[in-house]
Amino acid sequence: MSSIKYKKIVVVFKRTKYELDLETYGSIQAYKEVTKQNPDVFQRTFESHERQIRSREYLKNHVFPKADFVFREHFDPDSGANYDLVVAHGGDNHFTYVAHLVGNTHLIGCNSDPNSSVGALLGFTAEELGEAVRQNFKHTKLESWSLLDTEILYPNGTKLRTVPAVCELSIRNNSPDLTSRFWISYLDQKEEQKCSGLLVYTGAGSTGWISSCFPKKFPPFSKHEPFFHVYSREIRVKSQETEFSLADFRALDQVEVISEMNGGLAVDSLTERHYPFPPYAKAVIRLSPEKLFVLVPLKRGESMQDLPYEIEQKRINGTVIVQIKGRMESGPLDRITQTILDEMVGADRKHLILDFSELRYISSLGIRMILDVKMNLQKRNKEMALVGVTSSILQVFHLLGLSNAFQFYSDREDALKSFEEPSKS
Repeated sequence: MSSIKYKKIVVVFKRTKYELDLETYGSIQAYKEVTKQNPDVFQRTFESHERQIRSREYLKNHVFPKADFVFREHFDPDSGANYDLVVAHGGDNHFTYVAHLVGNTHLIGCNSDPNSSVGALLGFTAEELGEAVRQNFKHTKLESWSLLDTEILYPNGTKLRTVPAVCELSIRNNSPDLTSRFWISYLDQKEEQKCSGLLVYTGAGSTGWISSCFPKKFPPFSKHEPFFHVYSREIRVKSQETEFSLADFRALDQVEVISEMNGGLAVDSLTERHYPFPPYAKAVIRLSPEKLFVLVPLKRGESMQDLPYEIEQKRINGTVIVQIKGRMESGPLDRITQTILDEMVGADRKHLILDFSELRYISSLGIRMILDVKMNLQKRNKEMALVGVTSSILQVFHLLGLSNAFQFYSDREDALKSFEEPSKS
């Protein structure tokens, strides 16, 4: 991207959990009393608060000294049009909240505390953003992300249009103990479904809800793709002969959902974006004609045409070894998925080793892709192991709660030995 200077900039802050909790409990003494059974919780919350405050001050003093600074509760739907650039300073949920309000204004996601948050949607830390500004954003690129438009038609004739979804829509029963029940229509197909919830998501989908949907037909996909995916989680099947065409599919046209429950429709997992979805209400979901314009960094060694990763493959008897080098983040990660699954075709290929020893970074989207591969192999009674995982990348698995979902080994030799053990045969 050629050098660019933004003239009118606003940075939108999110209050830290410590600030919100302190407001709730009234004083530090009362706050500590509530958390006295687990003082580590208070300490972690306070330390994260301090890091986020330092990040705020860095942006104010060293990156955008002439910008406007507001908390999100004071950033209204008309504010975005008044600026050339909006910076969302917080985590992924804060990013999507701000994204709902910016319209066509360029948006940057800045991670306020990388120590405690993966920030799958966030392109910069405060320090990285400072360097980008000093270089007039020369080493950045402007991405256009797909959005989802949803219109809800209520039984009384009222129509409501939700904010555009950046990542996902979730439709489910308001009571977590009750089944979600609805009719879903796409093109000339229509089905009644009972499940734990319906998920409609774009390529930006970053929440744990998507990660927990298994098995899935499709690997992760890019944020700009002109389609979206629909998934019925834990669908109830009356008999083995029952087949659903609309439980896991790719949509190129609008999808309609008619409620048979006292439910709700949530946009991007935000409590502020939750809409009633009572019996006989109908949601019409389609790709938005609008796009979200997000400024992200070009990674080291990357050009606009280059992929941020390299793949090398080899075989040792019945074991396929795939080494991934570089960065697994936004972009055509489905190429990795397809390469791996193509290599594992054949009854003689029973084991897979993924070598991460030269992987510098992996996003939550990348880990979901790896999890999809594992589930695909498990269905075919094939095994997978990860080797050479660095501490920083292992931390991402921990943050997503997926460190126990994989077998980790120090090197290829240990992984190969594990496949040879009697219990593994």
